[in-house]
Amino acid sequence: MKKILISLVAIVVVGAAAIGGTIAFYNDTEVSAGNVFTAGTIDLTVDSSGAVYNDGTVAGSSWDAKNLDGEEFFNFDDIKPADRGSRNISLHVGDNDAWACLLVTNQVNDENTIINPEAIALDTTSGPQGGELAQNTDVLVWQDNDNSGSYTNGDDELYNGALSGLNNITVSDSITGSPLTNAQTREIYIAWCAGDQTVDGANGTIACDGGGMGDVVQTDKFSADMTVYAVQVRNNTDFKCSEVQLPVDGS
Repeated sequence: MKKILISLVAIVVVGAAAIGGTIAFYNDTEVSAGNVFTAGTIDLTVDSSGAVYNDGTVAGSSWDAKNLDGEEFFNFDDIKPADRGSRNISLHVGDNDAWACLLVTNQVNDENTIINPEAIALDTTSGPQGGELAQNTDVLVWQDNDNSGSYTNGDDELYNGALSGLNNITVSDSITGSPLTNAQTREIYIAWCAGDQTVDGANGTIACDGGGMGDVVQTDKFSADMTVYAVQVRNNTDFKCSEVQLPVDGS
């Protein structure tokens, strides 16, 4: 009986030792410390060397590369046939390559009011989209590849036509041009003519003929928003400027 009790005590002691963890198993620990995910950036900035109106520089129309804050690309009044002008903008993007578009939205081609010369010219349209100014103003948009400040045969023509048809302008997307990189500046020029604009890329001249504009344009007013849009290239190989839908204010 005494031997049995001693055996039971031994079993209890061994069991307690196991529960207390004094018996070690082989083990090894490796630690990967300080893991971080950091989002990249697409930081688009715009600068301008200025605007020209009838061969004169528009005061206060140039600025250094920045995020736009109310700067206007165009603000011309008292336009008459054969008036002309141009605007330069330069696009920069930081860190990551990007596609870029120039989007013209919220267009209003206002008839404004019909005065006597318009009535005599049989202008009977009315309302915020009844004007004739946009149809009778020609626009040329190009990428100045050689940084000459004028349009030459080596430049990329992005748009050439009436102001009324100026909508989505592709600077670069999956089917046109090359991506913007942080190592380059993309120079864009916009030239306009109140009338018919002709371009000679061989010598870099742009001529304006206002003879066909007519009195139906008097008092008319065109306004629009111009948005420079950039989006990442990586993982976005099928992007097209023609498919961009800008958010509506308040949405």
